Amino acid sequence: RRPILDIRSMKSLATRTEWPAVEPTFDMSEEQTLFKGSSSLVINLGSVVFYGILFAASVVFGFLLLPLLLILAGVALVALLVQWILIRSRVYEVTTERVRVTTGILTRRSDELELYRVRDITLIETLTERLCRVGSIRFTTTDTSSPSLMIEAIRGARDLREELRKSIEACRERKGVRVAELE
Repeated sequence: RRPILDIRSMKSLATRTEWPAVEPTFDMSEEQTLFKGSSSLVINLGSVVFYGILFAASVVFGFLLLPLLLILAGVALVALLVQWILIRSRVYEVTTERVRVTTGILTRRSDELELYRVRDITLIETLTERLCRVGSIRFTTTDTSSPSLMIEAIRGARDLREELRKSIEACRERKGVRVAELE
């Protein structure tokens, strides 16, 4: 019996200069990113407008009447900054296989939802969101750890919902999952 790999064949592999061409294959089940980003400031529009007006008024009246009002302007500016950081610290990543939500500033937490577990997707567009051309997507799932998931105030929500619908059907087909509606 001859060994599968002997010294001579190892030397010939090491000195080989040409390798046969291998055609790259594209696997349709390969995960692709559909969306990655954070919510718009529209979700806290009331707070942003309030702190913005408070900041502007404090600056104007602080220079004209009381310099102590400039401290209030600083507080309003810090509150605006905190709102912005909190919104930007929640990142949504939607792929053709799953939805991943990462939250936190100092301690990061990532939650994942497999798309084949999604029962229903709802597009929500409030008047304010429509005016700002953003929308929210709510997932109803069979996942016990997160039966409901919301992606809030993102651009292109309508198109993303359609892509998700196709991806959910493809994931269910690949995994052999069937959804039965019970009443």
